[in-house]
Amino acid sequence: MDTATKVLVVICFILIGALGFISGMFLKSPHDGDQYYNVTITGDTEGGGSSGPSWHRVMTFTGSESDYRYVNIRGNRLRVVFSASPLVNYDVNSITVDVLRDGYTVATDTVDWGPTESPARKKRTLEVEGSPGEYCIAVYANEIRDWKVTVWDYY
Repeated sequence: MDTATKVLVVICFILIGALGFISGMFLKSPHDGDQYYNVTITGDTEGGGSSGPSWHRVMTFTGSESDYRYVNIRGNRLRVVFSASPLVNYDVNSITVDVLRDGYTVATDTVDWGPTESPARKKRTLEVEGSPGEYCIAVYANEIRDWKVTVWDYY
């Protein structure tokens, strides 16, 4: 693949990630006004409590290419912890994880590595307050060596 094609592919992935982010910011939820999504993005959190409701791991999935999975959540909070390592190719590497509900993006985060940045593994956490039901976890990987996604349910 020539350089121009690689650049075009990278630009397409960045535009897809940006579109997901923008649609998540501007599209309204199809739910009533009394239901809402509160999203928190943090650097390095996992785990749960010992009394009352706590975090329960629902699923873990891994890969190196783009993928998606559906998950049923019992509680009113959902946490998606993801980490990734880039390919060492002196190119722009990125991973975007979207949390979707009823076709709408309710949370999204992107991690990228510049061409000369250290290829150290990066980890992020998305936390969503919403309602029980089915969610889709979509992973968009561009020049990623491997990634891991773990979904937690709070009940």
